[in-house]
Amino acid sequence: MSSAPPPEKPVPATRRRRHPWPVGRESERRAVQIGIAGTILIHLLLIWLVPRFESYFLHGSAPLIVPGDNTASRNFEIEIAPDAFIQEEPPPPKQFVEVNPDAPDNPPDQTDNFGARNQQLAQEEPDPDNSGDMPATKGEMELESSSIVTGTRAQPMPPVEAPPPAPANTAETNDATEPAESPQLAKDPLSGYEKLQGDNAEGIGTNVVKVPENPDPDVDEAVEGVRDPSQARAEGRGLYYRPDPSRPQQRPQLAQSQIRPTILANRVDGTSNVGVIAHNALKTTYGEYLNRVIEVVDAEWSRAIMGRFDRGSALPVDGSKVEVKFILDKQGKVTISNVDGNAGQLWNGVAVEAIAAPARYSEGYGKWSDDMIAVLGDQQELVFTFYY
Repeated sequence: MSSAPPPEKPVPATRRRRHPWPVGRESERRAVQIGIAGTILIHLLLIWLVPRFESYFLHGSAPLIVPGDNTASRNFEIEIAPDAFIQEEPPPPKQFVEVNPDAPDNPPDQTDNFGARNQQLAQEEPDPDNSGDMPATKGEMELESSSIVTGTRAQPMPPVEAPPPAPANTAETNDATEPAESPQLAKDPLSGYEKLQGDNAEGIGTNVVKVPENPDPDVDEAVEGVRDPSQARAEGRGLYYRPDPSRPQQRPQLAQSQIRPTILANRVDGTSNVGVIAHNALKTTYGEYLNRVIEVVDAEWSRAIMGRFDRGSALPVDGSKVEVKFILDKQGKVTISNVDGNAGQLWNGVAVEAIAAPARYSEGYGKWSDDMIAVLGDQQELVFTFYY
C-alpha cells in the first residue's frame, strides 16, 4: 500500500517595506529644490542684515538707516585736502633792468623784469602807434642794454633857492620894464600901558587891550599902507613880496639824482604810456642787491681808469669792450670764470679787477638774505660788459 505525500504548506506572501525617503531621480530633484530655496533665503537674509551691520559698525550707536526710509537723519562729513585749492605763487621775474631813480614808485601790474624800484613803463613823449615793453631810446646800434637814462659822475647840486625880486623903482613910469613901487605894508603900534593898581606899592597891574591888525613894536605911531601882506613890497629878504612878471626869477630846483654815464641802445619802438621814462620793473631784495653791486663795480672801474691815466698809460682804442663772466655766491664772494675782450691785456685786467677787488674785503659784496637764497640758490652766474 502506497502512502500519499503530505500536503504542501502555503507560502505566505512577501510584504515590501517602503523606505522613508525617496531614492533615485526623485530624491535628487528634491535635494536640488531644497538647496535653491535655502540659497534664496540666505541671500535675502544677507540683504536685510548688511545695511544694519554697516550702519552699526560705522556709526556706533547711531540709529539704523533702513533703505527707503527718508525720515531717518543723514549726516555727511566732507573733508577737503589741505593742498587741493592752494594756488601756486607766480614765478619771480628773471630779467634785471636798470631803473630811473627820478621816476615815481609805482608797482607794475605784471612784468618779467625786476630792479631796485617799482616802476611802470612810460616815456615823456608817448608813441601812439606802438605799445612796446621798453621805452624808446636813442643810442648805439646793435647794442643790447636795459639802460634808459644816462648822467655824469659829478656830485648832484644842492637845491637852488630862488632869490627875492629886486626892489621896484620908486618912481612912477609907463615903461613896462620899470614898474612902480609896490605899496608899503601898514604898521600899527602896540597900544596899552602898565600902571600900578591897589594899595600895595609892590603890586603890578596891566591894561589889557586887543592886538592890532599889523602890530609892530618898533613904531610909536601908525604907518599908513595896505593891510594885506601879500600886496606889500619886500624889504631886503622879507617874507612878503609880490612877484614882478617883468622881472622873471629862477625857480627853485630839486637836487637831481646822481646817475652814472652809460651807453643807451637805439630803440625806435616805444610805448603809448606817458610819464617819466621808466621800465616795467618790480622791486625785489635781490634787485636792490644787484643794483648796489653795479654801483660798486662802476665806481671801482672808473677809479682804476683814472689811476692808469694819471700814471701815463695809453687808453684803449675807442669802442673796445670787455665781457667778464663770473660767479657770485651767497657769501658775496666772486669767482671769475671767463674773460673775453679786445681792449688789450692791461685794460682787460682793469675790468676784471673792478669786479674782483671789492670782493676781497671781509664781507665782499655782502651776504645774501634768506629770500634771495630761496630764489637764486647758493650762487648765480653774471655777465658784465665794459665799454671803453
